[in-house]
Amino acid sequence: MYKIKLIFPYPNYPIARQVPNWLPNWGNFFPVKWGDFQFFINDNTTDYDFLIVFNFLINEEICNCPIENRIFLTAEPSVIQKYSTEFLSQFGHVITCQRDLNHKNKVYFHQGHNWFVGKNYDELINNLLIEKTKPLSIVVSNKQFTDGHKKRFDFVMSLKDHFKSDLDLFGRGINDFEDKWDVLAPYKYSIAIENYVCDDWITEKIYDCYLAHTFPIYYGCPNIEKYFDSNSYELIDIENTNKSIKIIENILSQNNFYEEHLEEIIKAKLHYLNNLNIFPLVCNYIIEKKLSKTHLKTPIRIHPEVVYNKNSKTTFFKIKNKIKNAIKF
Repeated sequence: MYKIKLIFPYPNYPIARQVPNWLPNWGNFFPVKWGDFQFFINDNTTDYDFLIVFNFLINEEICNCPIENRIFLTAEPSVIQKYSTEFLSQFGHVITCQRDLNHKNKVYFHQGHNWFVGKNYDELINNLLIEKTKPLSIVVSNKQFTDGHKKRFDFVMSLKDHFKSDLDLFGRGINDFEDKWDVLAPYKYSIAIENYVCDDWITEKIYDCYLAHTFPIYYGCPNIEKYFDSNSYELIDIENTNKSIKIIENILSQNNFYEEHLEEIIKAKLHYLNNLNIFPLVCNYIIEKKLSKTHLKTPIRIHPEVVYNKNSKTTFFKIKNKIKNAIKF
């Protein structure tokens, strides 16, 4: 059994629910397993074979595993969060979408972002039939702090103006909801728009749709086909509203479009749960890289980003508040 310490800097999010056999009263407080790997989440243990850090190291970490057994996963594109070379040099591997990130062993791949529907792994994997009673939804925030925010918001408003009652609009400041499951599961289709566009940057925007057996009409990651079969989604472009409307109209006009694509949707769901979910993602990476159990004779200290980059503390709290506000538990 391999022991992995996972540092996940959002303690209120039950990341442990993303493994089989998890119970709600466990929270993140008990070790969880994925195959031959045992995960200790935000635990004080120093007896582990691998250290995995997602997005941020909040506090100093006493580490007894060598650098080749330390993996860092970025959680934001570089326009939102940058990581110093000094901080990253404490890790032997970096899984990222950031092309300008400076590390000798960076791997461009999905970074294992968590899902936002209020279900655990067992509920999702065993949910074989979800009744669909409505046509189309979209989840969007009303924030317009940047030109990108405004562009997305204007695009969504144009869609709503065109499709009217055929499109249900949800989001903070527009039409609030408690659980994202409730605004995806009843719908055959949902429009999923990433907050940023670059290769290998995919988030819950698309795979929350799959988890709810909802067909995503998607704008975002240019190399999305690297992760999901092209029959499991339809691409639109927020830069071309008229063309996007025609694509959506064509989908809605076909009586059996959803049923004909349901098998691919479920395949995409299973692929995410069993391969792109952070737990199997990390395990598969360790296996593929043939990393082995080794320990340092003398533990060392791993320092948080703020030690090297004084601006990172402000960025961290912005990201933390964004995650905190995105879900209500």
